[in-house]
Amino acid sequence: MTEKELSQYKAIKNEIADLNRRIAEAKEAEIVPFGTVKGSSKYFPYTPQTFKVAGIDPADAKQRQEEISELLRLREIQRDELLKKQVEIEQYIIGIQDSTTRTIFRMFYIDGLSQWEIAKKLGYERSTISQKKRRYLNIVLSQK
Repeated sequence: MTEKELSQYKAIKNEIADLNRRIAEAKEAEIVPFGTVKGSSKYFPYTPQTFKVAGIDPADAKQRQEEISELLRLREIQRDELLKKQVEIEQYIIGIQDSTTRTIFRMFYIDGLSQWEIAKKLGYERSTISQKKRRYLNIVLSQK
């Protein structure tokens, strides 16, 4: 796995959350078109007025529902693909043999901490974090 693929983790996580929100909104959305009609007031002098009414044209409602269903299906497919990629990245990091390197990768790519923050937590210099990360990725890339 490349550094570019690993660095996509946070963006993937955010996109999954966004897709979940959009899916929920689409499921909750009501199809209620509005129209206007003319009428008169209930009381004398019965002046003409315009009233807004809500109603659904069955043909439009069915077509709209089909469009929403298709959109939901596409978003769910996209979300599932992103979830697979997210799990793949997490499994890759879990599979790193060296505990320190695995912790650095988890904190950097999954938790989104900076190299300074990781160095503070683990008691290393920032440059050590960068070196360990770079060395591991170079070793992995050279084995391919």
